[in-house]
Amino acid sequence: MLVDVALDDERLPEPVEAAAYYVVAEALTNMAKHARASEARVRVQRADGHAVVEVADDGVGGADAKGGSGLCGLVDRVEALGGRLTVTSPAGAGTRLRAELPAG
Repeated sequence: MLVDVALDDERLPEPVEAAAYYVVAEALTNMAKHARASEARVRVQRADGHAVVEVADDGVGGADAKGGSGLCGLVDRVEALGGRLTVTSPAGAGTRLRAELPAG
């Protein structure tokens, strides 16, 4: 399995770093357990006052944040900080999580 990571140099506020960590950890855990993926990409960057965390894989797709899973908990964690989490996971086309977190 190949994991490609890109990070900005500047530290994020602690609560944002913690949320970013959980987004990446849950996405990679789900990938390892369910996705049958061979590759994942992780990117964390600042844009327009936000930290943008993206994790994408080339697995089987079909992930659903509404299914009461760990993804549902991520939505709650991100929204508690005033952010937004989107999950794009069409069947057969991989999964992409994108969290936008206020980073002042």
